[in-house]
Amino acid sequence: MLYGRAEELALIDRLLADASAGRSGALVLSGPAGIGKTALLDYAAEQARGLRVIRVAGIELEAELPFAGLHLLLRSALDRLDALPEPQAVALRGAFGLAVAQSGDRFLIGLAVLSMLAELADEGPVLCLVDDAQWLDRSSTEALTFAARRLHHEGVLLLFAVRGEARDPAGLTALATRELTGLDPAAAAALLDERYPELVPAVRARMLAETEGNPLALVELPSVLSTEQRTGRAPTGAYDLAALPVSARVQTAFGRRAAQLDEAATALLLIAAAEETGRLEIILAAAAAHDAGHTELAAVEDSGLIVRQGDQITFRHPLARAAVLGAAPMHRLLDAHRALAAALTACGCPAAADRGAWHRAAAATGPDDDIATALETAARRASDRADHALAAAAMERAATLTVDPATATRRLTCAAKAAATAGDLQRTAVLVRRAARGTVDEADAPRLDYLRAIVESEFGSRHQAARILIDAARRAPDHLVGEMLTDAMRNGVLVGNAELAQHAADLIQQRRGPSPMSEGMIGMAHMLGGDDEAALRRLHACATYAHSRSAELSPDERMNAAAMGLMVGLDDEARELLTALVAEDREQSSLRMLPMRLHYLASAEYATGHHRDATVHAEEALALADSVGQHHQMDGLRSILAWGAAQTGDEQRCREFAEPTLAAALDRGELATALLATTALGLLDLGAGRYDRVLDRIESAARGPMGGHYMAVFFTPLRVDAALRTGQPGRIGESLERLRRWADASRAPWIQGVYTRCLAQMSSGDEAEAHFAAAVRLHEKGNRPLEAARTDLLYGEWLRRARRKTEARTSLRAALETFERIGAKVWAERTRAELRATGDTGRQPAGASVLDLLTPQEIQVVRLAARGLSNREIGGQLFLSPRTVGYHLYKAYPKLGVAVRAELSALLDQL
Repeated sequence: MLYGRAEELALIDRLLADASAGRSGALVLSGPAGIGKTALLDYAAEQARGLRVIRVAGIELEAELPFAGLHLLLRSALDRLDALPEPQAVALRGAFGLAVAQSGDRFLIGLAVLSMLAELADEGPVLCLVDDAQWLDRSSTEALTFAARRLHHEGVLLLFAVRGEARDPAGLTALATRELTGLDPAAAAALLDERYPELVPAVRARMLAETEGNPLALVELPSVLSTEQRTGRAPTGAYDLAALPVSARVQTAFGRRAAQLDEAATALLLIAAAEETGRLEIILAAAAAHDAGHTELAAVEDSGLIVRQGDQITFRHPLARAAVLGAAPMHRLLDAHRALAAALTACGCPAAADRGAWHRAAAATGPDDDIATALETAARRASDRADHALAAAAMERAATLTVDPATATRRLTCAAKAAATAGDLQRTAVLVRRAARGTVDEADAPRLDYLRAIVESEFGSRHQAARILIDAARRAPDHLVGEMLTDAMRNGVLVGNAELAQHAADLIQQRRGPSPMSEGMIGMAHMLGGDDEAALRRLHACATYAHSRSAELSPDERMNAAAMGLMVGLDDEARELLTALVAEDREQSSLRMLPMRLHYLASAEYATGHHRDATVHAEEALALADSVGQHHQMDGLRSILAWGAAQTGDEQRCREFAEPTLAAALDRGELATALLATTALGLLDLGAGRYDRVLDRIESAARGPMGGHYMAVFFTPLRVDAALRTGQPGRIGESLERLRRWADASRAPWIQGVYTRCLAQMSSGDEAEAHFAAAVRLHEKGNRPLEAARTDLLYGEWLRRARRKTEARTSLRAALETFERIGAKVWAERTRAELRATGDTGRQPAGASVLDLLTPQEIQVVRLAARGLSNREIGGQLFLSPRTVGYHLYKAYPKLGVAVRAELSALLDQL
């Protein structure tokens, strides 16, 4: 019976019921040792009728062995590996040492775990229990956390138990968490009275006071008292609760079985516990050093502690393995690791040698350069196959075993670089701080500074990050200069610091010489400095070059060029580059850069009028960024979604995205994000007719730091419209002149059309009409349908006021058609009102598209299914399980009026 945990038991019951009904979930039970976390996991296992239960317990001694915990959890399901998409199966085999590891990013393992759990759930719901998660190796925890956040409709429940005082183990705190505290006085007293009814009142009161409601302490502390002490016939003394043997009962239960084994069988048992993959061949080879073989293996099997399944050894209970390792004398445990290292090294393959290096490290009792060198070799092999998270772990461990301080610092720097490449910036920050405290070699200093800047840009100040990069680039080798100065420029642009951007541009010219891509970066510096003509000419040339020579450029160069293309009106070219980049990431199951690339793609799609696609991609990017811990990406994506919501007139959604994002961006000095959020709120107010609020918001922003950023030029159309509608043309100020310079320099028809429209709004008579007509012609050459439709609307309003109703209807109908096509509902309604004022009462709202009936995720799934992709293939592209894909199709079919998958192909043109 569990005392005082009624709420937690009810929560677990609900989650189990959800899993049985096909809904997935995850929960972290957090609290100090002995608080009852394991008891709640045991309760879940007991109540999991009809669910397949898989379980693992983290072991402190194995916290450094990559993927050890994950392999223990999933090894009973390794027969399902062939059912996974090939890249995922290859990645998981490599992680478990079942094959030579191939290239892939750190999130591919998490995706493979997601697919594996979904495969298991095909036969029925699954309960996955992870005890002592704070001691699970980081790679395993990271993969499980990723999977937990992407499971939806598979019928998988993951329950984690973690020490509350432990640091966040690879992102577990991002999951729903239940904090466990001590039992309330009544529950604590009931538990104590059930276990120890003989306690006299004074002793009972002291036990309740000293244990503070900790269930394990309530059970264990009185057990060490003598009968005289319990009954009050002898003093009880004082007790140090921290010294209580937390796992004493577990060790006793399993220790009785182990105690019956002879010395050789005990050695084999300990080796089996220390060998993280359970491979019988390796266990027997290592055990031979202790004169143990098949006879001893049979004795251990007879003890009931392990089970042999083909060429695999598993422990009957995860806690049995933990008990064996926890009870082993240190010298015997070190001997087990040494024997395993020797057996693995003798295999003669690089993968086994790398695992052997980890076991050698586990057996080390102090610095050892030979082991450190072996781990560095393992790290380099991991980097070669793009397993950067494993490379970081190996190089970090190598550094701790290194004798020479300068070499140790170099290895820590390499570990930080690998962690940054893997996208794990929290770990990067820790490693950078450790390296900076050591002896930094002159050759390593620029790389360490680069890593400091990456950390600073994520967790601190982008201003400071740019300064670090510019200073370091002066001393950096040529192969680093381009990366460093590009990042410095990007940080300078985001914060709107023209001086920093210009410093970076000058160094690019000095160190790298001219090239189309470096010219584009120089153009960014000129733009921040207000030299629009020099800036936009360079940006246009760079974007044009990249589009024509994209096959010769790196992915990062293509993405930068696409961003420049959006600035100069090369919208279709930018969208083409970004679509290809996103497709490449999906094909390679690469998640590290996908959120950023989807962000840029969504921007291009909003610009070109593909608003539904833009929203789909921005929402996907937001979910992915959250899943992989890229929180620095999330505010920019929220601004994009706020801008889309402003167009539809969805006030609640717009404000929910834009307002907190604006506050956070201003606090960090990220002006580009703040400007986009401000523009979204201004567009929302303009569509709702709150013109005074538009002016107040934009004027306030223009007076602050945002006013000096080049993106402030896009405030002008909103400002002109609001000022003229409130009869306050004087509040337009000098902003129109900046818009003119930008329009002249950009050569982009859409921005020239917007500027000409503003001139028309500020003119009258024939002059106004000439400007409106010119603006319409310019928009016909451009590709910003929202702005083109706003021009048609304003022209139609002007024609109606001039009593030219027939001509007004033509312009207004064009505007309405575009607004309806791109889903700009608030603007469409305003246009219909103008049409009614012209006497056109026959225009009704356009019928809903079939896509209007679907959620963004359903749209993605249905589109891919209509092209003939299987659920498994769709899941591989969208980072979902096949079961979740099936759920979305099940929900979409009745909305689309289809009964079977084959009917979707007929709707392909509408999708």
